[in-house]
This record gives sequence, structure tokens and C-alpha cells, in this order.
Amino acid sequence: MVCQAASVFEYRLWLAAIPEPLPEAEARTYWNLKDLPTPTLDGALTHTDYAYVGAWQDSHLAEVPQSGRCPAVRIFDWLFYRGTIDCYQAPILDARLRDELIGLYQPRPGDLPAESTDADEIATFLTAHLGWNLLPEEAPPPTTAPSPGDHGEARPTSGRLS
Repeated sequence: MVCQAASVFEYRLWLAAIPEPLPEAEARTYWNLKDLPTPTLDGALTHTDYAYVGAWQDSHLAEVPQSGRCPAVRIFDWLFYRGTIDCYQAPILDARLRDELIGLYQPRPGDLPAESTDADEIATFLTAHLGWNLLPEEAPPPTTAPSPGDHGEARPTSGRLS
């Protein structure tokens, strides 16, 4: 009898700060992971600032939103909620959203070990991009992507979390 280990998927989260709003139709396409043209978003993602947040595996996920067992999952869940409730959008990063994201990024007793960026780096990135639109991305574009584990800003990306 041969035993095989189950595959483990790892997800990486980058925050993409986009200076201009997205049309609702393109935001809907983005959040629903449809393979439809999004020319405004595609153009914006080439002129965007990025910050690496962290990584997670399936074991970090939770049934209840915002209760994921690592900071990156909680950030992704909250941005998904804010981007799809009421209308499809790239949420505008105001002081309230910044504070919510910083709060969600704080470690919790039930967190599992996971790669994450220093909380001060995330807070600095968010503060520097107040008034911009924020989307979760899987990776910066291959042409400018830093090596895995780099925790700085990068430009630009088109990798969507799926």
C-alpha cells in the first residue's frame, strides 16, 4: 500500500493600491474571477504600488469571515467583504478601513504559524495610500516581481487570488 501526502496549497497576498476608481462592471469581473476583459483595471495594475502581506495554507481558513487563523486571511476576507457588499468595487482606503485592516492584522491567540510582513510596514503602506483604492492580489507582475519572501513595495501586478 502506498500512502501519498495530501497536496498543500499556499496562497500569497499582496495589497495593490490603485490611484483611480474602477468601473463597477470591472470590479464585478475581478471579484467573481471571470475571465473577461478589464482594460481599466489591467492598465491601473501596471501603475500601482504593492505591499506584501503574507501567506497562508488551507488550514488557516475559517468558516466565519474575519476569523481566519492568520493575519493575511483576515485581511483578504475583509477586503472581499468590502469589495462585494452593496456594490462591486475596489474599496477606497480611508482612515476607517486602514484602522480596520491594521486591527485585523494583529496576531490572535488561535493563529497558526504563517509567513507575514511586519505590522508596522503594513500600517506605513496603508497610511501612505489613503484615498487610493485597495485590492488583494496574488503577486506583482513577473517583470517586476521581487523574489519570494521579499517584503517591500513592488510595481505592478495582475495575479488575482483564486
